[in-house]
Amino acid sequence: MRQYVRDRDRLEHMAEAIDRILAFADGKNKEELEADSLKYYGVVKNIEIIGEAAYKLTNAYCCQHTETPWKAIMRMRHVLVHDYYQIKPQEVWKVISEDLRPLREQVSHYLSDTDWEAWEKNEAVIVETTTTKNLEQTARRMKAKSYAVEDIVDITGLSEEEIESL
Repeated sequence: MRQYVRDRDRLEHMAEAIDRILAFADGKNKEELEADSLKYYGVVKNIEIIGEAAYKLTNAYCCQHTETPWKAIMRMRHVLVHDYYQIKPQEVWKVISEDLRPLREQVSHYLSDTDWEAWEKNEAVIVETTTTKNLEQTARRMKAKSYAVEDIVDITGLSEEEIESL
């Protein structure tokens, strides 16, 4: 669920996950990392965490920081979680070798340069959070009345995962 003014926390989660991935892959090439299944799947899990944290950022924050490919990050997480059987090690390696360091720089920049006190008072964030809370309440009531998840998705616009976690 998207939670009230948690953008800073989510960015910190992304930074921590990136740091873990870089530590797991340090000094390894693609073949060495792939051969170490524990580290390889640790990398995969942390890429999932990055995508989930990006998903949980407010839309207002993502719209103000369009230089980061938020949708692509979220799609990668979706593929890793739902289409895990199609994961290609070369794609994971591409993320490690090409995407993570620039993303880490952006996230660090966001964490240090955002006026978090002002951000918490941002009207767009407050409205989005209030709307999401109302949709969640509606979804909870619908679940209690045994509505089909697909119908709840159609009515509220929340994802299946969000509804199932209520």
